[in-house]
Amino acid sequence: MFPNYLKSALRAARRQLGYTAINVIGLAVGIAVCLLITLYVRHELSYDDFHEDADRIYRVVTDWESRSSPSSYWPAIQTIKEKNPALPVAPFVGNETVVTRETQRFNERVFIAQPSFFDVFTFPLRTGSAAEALEEPRSVVLAPSVAEKYFGDQNPVGKTLEVNGLMGADRSLRMQVTGVLEPIPHASHFHPKILLSWATVNAVFDFDEHMRDNWGSYGFRAYLKIPEGASPDQLAGRFTEQVKKKAPPGKPGGPLQLQALTNIHLHSNMEGELEPNGSIAYVYLFSVVAVFVLVLACVNYVNLATARASERAREIGVRKTVGAVRSQIAGQFLAESSVLSGLALVGAVGLVAGALPLFRTLTDIPLRTGVLTEPFTIGALLAITGITIFGAGGYPAFILSQYDPIQVLGGRSRGGGGQRGAPMLRKGLVVFQFAVSVVLVAGTLVAYGQLDYLQSARLGFDQERVVTLPRPPAASSPSASQSFRSEVANQAEVTAVSRASEELPSRITGGSAYVFDGFGIPESEHRPTRVMAVGYDFFETLGVEPIAGRTFERGRGTDSSAVVLNRRAYERLVQDLPADQRSLSEALGRSLMAQWPVETPTVIGIVEDFHVASLEAPIEPVAFFLPFGEMGVNTFYLRTDADPTSQVLSDVRGVWNQFFPDAPFAYSFVDQSFEAAYRTERRLGTLFGVFAGLAIFIAGLGLFGLAAFAARQRRKEIGIRKAVGASTAQIMKLFSTDFFKLVLGAVVVAVPVAYVALDRWLDTFAYAPTSALASSCWQAWVCYWSPCWQ
Repeated sequence: MFPNYLKSALRAARRQLGYTAINVIGLAVGIAVCLLITLYVRHELSYDDFHEDADRIYRVVTDWESRSSPSSYWPAIQTIKEKNPALPVAPFVGNETVVTRETQRFNERVFIAQPSFFDVFTFPLRTGSAAEALEEPRSVVLAPSVAEKYFGDQNPVGKTLEVNGLMGADRSLRMQVTGVLEPIPHASHFHPKILLSWATVNAVFDFDEHMRDNWGSYGFRAYLKIPEGASPDQLAGRFTEQVKKKAPPGKPGGPLQLQALTNIHLHSNMEGELEPNGSIAYVYLFSVVAVFVLVLACVNYVNLATARASERAREIGVRKTVGAVRSQIAGQFLAESSVLSGLALVGAVGLVAGALPLFRTLTDIPLRTGVLTEPFTIGALLAITGITIFGAGGYPAFILSQYDPIQVLGGRSRGGGGQRGAPMLRKGLVVFQFAVSVVLVAGTLVAYGQLDYLQSARLGFDQERVVTLPRPPAASSPSASQSFRSEVANQAEVTAVSRASEELPSRITGGSAYVFDGFGIPESEHRPTRVMAVGYDFFETLGVEPIAGRTFERGRGTDSSAVVLNRRAYERLVQDLPADQRSLSEALGRSLMAQWPVETPTVIGIVEDFHVASLEAPIEPVAFFLPFGEMGVNTFYLRTDADPTSQVLSDVRGVWNQFFPDAPFAYSFVDQSFEAAYRTERRLGTLFGVFAGLAIFIAGLGLFGLAAFAARQRRKEIGIRKAVGASTAQIMKLFSTDFFKLVLGAVVVAVPVAYVALDRWLDTFAYAPTSALASSCWQAWVCYWSPCWQ
């Protein structure tokens, strides 16, 4: 029976090549889009699941009053290890260093880890033993890319590297390579390049003993593998109590939490993440787009099939007269749907293969053409195609198989049965198609408008012509850093030089809690505030003016215990003061009660708010202090009087090599760094726009098919109208009016829906233009109204 169905389906496809092409193209685009999004969603949901027992691996998170952090105090982690010896715990800490081999020298971020690192994580070694690679002092394990960078095609095991700046020390350590990792999958929330043995810092710095009770040693990370069936919440509560008993009174920080390893990439956006994470919101968004695009393609098939029902009515009547039952008629139409879906499947594979390079660029997912032969991809294609067969062919098969052969062959019905409501169904589906398209277009316009707003909004400081230079890890000598800043400041093109603990844009990780002294405010009501160390001339370098008081000045010894607040910090702190003492002038000269870094700093100035991080996060209260020596001051800032040219940077490089001859010279421009902060959003916004454009293409393709069919059905009417003098424009207007009404109706339905949905989405941003939503919905209206009118 099936071969007969197949032959009939192929004959039907050849007879109506135009409609076959419209259906195949639409379905191929729909299947291709659906497959690409399926690959994206699969990749995002697979993060970190390559680890053995990934569902039992958790990381320790410290809850603060206003935020959470993936870092903890070293004594807290040490307490967890000592009190729970049966638990595999992998503590590690990142450290900026300079790694040298012969003439090669690079800034490298190393992770100092214990041997238990390989007990928790499944990072296999290509060469070396995981059990022994981090056991001995001065041992180092390399990622394949790092091994190739320093050693080329040689086997690096047993060879040495020089590491300078470890733990901020100005000394060089000779490290022996004890292993090379296998390539780490892309779907990992962090990719360690260099692992250095914990035994090294114990041997060189007596780290464990020296830091045992140092509750100021923050920035350490810990991952652990919990027993099967254990409750992470109960374990976190136990850890919190254990640490609370060990910690001294007044220790900052809150309770500990355990976060599942496989949830980090999509459900975590904390400060100090090891690498930028994704967002579950994008997974949901693109999943919805995939469903809608495939539905639009199926709707085209349903519309054209029901529109051509009258042409198929006599064929169905004859089949039923000679004995065909309803299930056989339905099978015939599902066979036709299968043939077209099969052709579309072939076309979709070609489209996906051609689109993979662009898709790789926009998603930053390393998909190659070989992914099309993987079992998952083949299964996904077959599943999508199966859904398409029944989604596109199911309704026509159900409706057309109901025809009454007596009425059809007797000419008393043009379709009978279930066809009475078909015209309304087609109109409803057209409205649905274009309503979805309008929502997608409006979403694309709003997304681009929001990104443009974020990139062009005022940051509160002059970001132009500001260059940042990461301070060498081993530059702990104050004289070298001071001499470098002084020498650079003497360059003719440089107008200001300073330094700071953070490189803009970044979220400040340091924090404390403050209140104004002398008002009896209890410690429980201290206001959480970010803390940033800045050098002299920092505000002048960025072009930030004080709105009250002054900034730090050389020659004032008392400024070492002074603080400058931003407006947000001032407004938060004065909430605790009497109403008549909340003015800017009243705040100046007052002391604050603080936990860190100065116990009773004096407020000497208040500056206007400016953005330290990207505009995706609101401005937070910040207290600015002068740094203590060089530790923790990670970035030099310099401003030039003109656009930084290669000659200016060459001059600065010459000064750098004079004072930091062992450190590579690296720089970045603040304005470009802020722009790069939105790179992922812009890439995914472009991808969303591409999919929205394809949805419009599919809807337009279906509308074209319906219009062509309508014109064919009314050929005699057209001939008569032309015979009595109607112009081509008048006939086109006659035919387009009905379709224009449908599209106009779709816009009327879609714009309110888009407005509500996108308004909620914009509410998730700290900053958004007030006119972007209405403007984008209006543009979406115009995008559809203009071509339909024409």
